[in-house]
Amino acid sequence: MIVRYFPSSSFHPATWAKGTTTELVKFPLESDFLKRDFIFRVSTATVEAEESTFSDFSGLTRILMVLEGSLTLIHKGRYQKQLEAYEQDTFDGSWSTRSIGKVRDFNVMFNENASATLRAFSLQSNQSEDISLSQKRVVFFVHTGKFRCGEHILETGSILDIEEMERSSITLTCIESGAILCSEVEVF
Repeated sequence: MIVRYFPSSSFHPATWAKGTTTELVKFPLESDFLKRDFIFRVSTATVEAEESTFSDFSGLTRILMVLEGSLTLIHKGRYQKQLEAYEQDTFDGSWSTRSIGKVRDFNVMFNENASATLRAFSLQSNQSEDISLSQKRVVFFVHTGKFRCGEHILETGSILDIEEMERSSITLTCIESGAILCSEVEVF
């Protein structure tokens, strides 16, 4: 099992046309977002304009979860979806997509060599949650609060990236009430 912990101070936001983006985890590690040679990428972003058009990410599937705010996703010729905090949408990166609403969101992108899921857990202090896992790669992101996972204390904005998970479940214990996201990734 390979475990990597990254405190929030490890990450540095980059500016894009309508806000900021912060890369949290990518695979392979040496891949480059601009070259789009990654198999999967996990990030957060802010959308600071009331309306924005999504970049074309042909060849990638996207999972977008709202962390703060409210967002309407409009997939031209397909469907429209309203997202509130901790609600998500999965869609093809090649779709013509625009959004309405200023938000902070969490993103998982992956190509045809991977699949991914995303779940959010809101816990109160001293509450524990046994999370069933179906994949060997798990990425936890603490949106708010403080959690214990094994020997690691996870604080707001931190990441716990676990490869080669040896168990089919993991226990999270909440130290300070908050929300934690769990993305499971399978690389084929």
